[in-house]
Amino acid sequence: MATYIAWKDNYSVNDPSMDAEHKQIITCINGLYSAIQSPTAGFTTKRVLEKLVHDTRAHFAHEEARLREVGFPDFEAHKALHDDMKQRTLGLRTRLTLVTARDALTSLKDWWIGHIQGEDKVYASYLPSPAAR
Repeated sequence: MATYIAWKDNYSVNDPSMDAEHKQIITCINGLYSAIQSPTAGFTTKRVLEKLVHDTRAHFAHEEARLREVGFPDFEAHKALHDDMKQRTLGLRTRLTLVTARDALTSLKDWWIGHIQGEDKVYASYLPSPAAR
């Protein structure tokens, strides 16, 4: 599979389960990148988008549960960002064409990397250290 986004250690929020889920989302985006270059792009793209929607929902549910658990003070604002991204990801399933796929990839990459490095890094200090788990 071609790599559109490479995981970098500085993306880590120092929580193994969150990092694993973030890596999975990046893998899905890389899958979408590969799919749109394939001769069978329509079928493959749909399958990859379904996985991206599923993984996004699962990750946000898990992350939100953890943030509630630790009493993250900006939970509502963080959840609102998730809610917006869920809607945008769902919209890709119905509106994505090969013409817009490259724009969608850029948008997904910018949002996820920005979110992980910005918003998610903020909650990292509220989570127990890996050694304490």
